[in-house]
Amino acid sequence: MTETPAPTIVVAGAGLTGLSAAISAREAGARVVLLEKGGREDVGGNAAFSGGLFLFCYDGPDDLTSITEDFEPGMKADRIEAPPYTRQAYAAELSAMSGGQAEPRLVDRLAERSLDTVRWLAAKGVRFTFNRTVGAAVRDGVLHIPPGQILTCTGEGMSRGFEVIRPLLAHAERIGVEIRWCAPLVEVVRGDGRVTGAVVGDGGETVPADAVVVATGGFQASRELRRECLGPQWETVRLRGTRLATGDGIRAALRAGAQKAGAWASCHSAAVDPTRPSPQRSEASPPFPLHGFWLGVLINRHGERFVDEGPGPWVKNYSKMGKAIMRQPGCEAFEIFDQRTAARVADEFAGAAEPIVAHSVPELAERIGVPADRLAHTLQAFNNACPSGDGASEGRGTAGITPPKSGWASPLDQPPFVAYHAVAGLTFTFGGIRIDPDGRALSADGTPVPGLYAAGEAVGGLFYGDYPGGAALMRAAVFGRVAGATAAQETKPAPHPA
Repeated sequence: MTETPAPTIVVAGAGLTGLSAAISAREAGARVVLLEKGGREDVGGNAAFSGGLFLFCYDGPDDLTSITEDFEPGMKADRIEAPPYTRQAYAAELSAMSGGQAEPRLVDRLAERSLDTVRWLAAKGVRFTFNRTVGAAVRDGVLHIPPGQILTCTGEGMSRGFEVIRPLLAHAERIGVEIRWCAPLVEVVRGDGRVTGAVVGDGGETVPADAVVVATGGFQASRELRRECLGPQWETVRLRGTRLATGDGIRAALRAGAQKAGAWASCHSAAVDPTRPSPQRSEASPPFPLHGFWLGVLINRHGERFVDEGPGPWVKNYSKMGKAIMRQPGCEAFEIFDQRTAARVADEFAGAAEPIVAHSVPELAERIGVPADRLAHTLQAFNNACPSGDGASEGRGTAGITPPKSGWASPLDQPPFVAYHAVAGLTFTFGGIRIDPDGRALSADGTPVPGLYAAGEAVGGLFYGDYPGGAALMRAAVFGRVAGATAAQETKPAPHPA
């Protein structure tokens, strides 16, 4: 038999999703052209600005130590206790946080492929570590790990995601992925009922392809789409994610016959430090996420609480705090702490944000510009509603106030008080392209659009009102890898007889 030429797969977007798709397709024998809208300094998409957290299934400590034996300072222990985090638990958690709306087949595929994909990333050079900020604790020489989030990529602070991208880019180049910088996807070309190429850039060059994988992210960087889909108050929101995700790839896929899916009116939006600029280069830090809210209270400019700050571990709630802030007057808030928790917040959850320190509640009110009487009433009511005794835990909630603080409730009565100004930082949007579990883009009648695939933040159907921390990077890697492999396998021509 004569040798048949390798299929050409075009992957649009060089973030975690696109790099995973490109590497996977190349490993399956395809020729791969990876298009990146920005320059090399923009590689990585939203993953470059993330905390590098991956949520995956595991049976116990052996699965974790098969990936890494790297521990952050203060976490090394003689042994590890890690209850299993099963596929069923993963699926149940993601489904519950989507209000039951997440597509079950996508949820199942994500859970099923999560552990194997983390190992795949590690084999490509991504380094992982046990992270002390996500609920693990060392007691009597034993590292106790709650089921779920525990491993992040190595790096500094909350924004360490570029350390996922760096080794994947190097690996992609090493195995022969052709990368074209400053090459945005403009159109998906179809002919004879299937995808035949991709139109790239202002010049309208068409790159012939047997398949196109759309991995261009969401539409959080489009003022037009934010206003249309999220609402007018979102038009000027601060970006926490990449400025290049303007929905171009999603719209190109829809024009090529793909169907919409997911929550187009919802998004991931965390509380952030407003003094930090939105990210530019992918190695730059984005506005720091102020994830310490669960250790104190959130106050609006009227001096009132407006959200339950503690309905579980922060990693399961941070992505909705920005949306809560956007509903407040001026779209701003203040996170307030006392000396019980201020040091921990500064160490783990505030980055370079400047704390506002006051020795009394009236002084604090004056310094943050809220009515002193309202703030005093709010804090007194909160303190009275906290359970008696010292300490805070997930099961210690308030009683008799609205909104409640359903966990981690401890009085704010030990000055000096510390406040951080917080605004919403938009990370990514939840609406996108409908896909099946193998990454095929689906048309309105539910059948695949031949030759069109999609993954990552460009797709909808998994995340709705909220999602557990670490599931976004896991979704990017799992479905990027799946879509690349499916595209390569389905476009590989049959060998010709000699």
